[in-house]
Amino acid sequence: MDKTTEPTDEAPFDYEAIRKRFRWVGSIASGERELSQRYRQIMAKARKDREIVEAIDAIWKSE
Repeated sequence: MDKTTEPTDEAPFDYEAIRKRFRWVGSIASGERELSQRYRQIMAKARKDREIVEAIDAIWKSE
């Protein structure tokens, strides 16, 4: 997935725009917001962890 389209904490979904286009979205309580928020948190942590691993690898390769 392209970094510009990847969901992050900085770019939350616009649920109102989605609801206007797809009226059935949000008609039941599915806990989707909590799940999508958790997904974004997990992906953000994974991205940070990957950056740390890449930095460590770069240090090891430079020695």
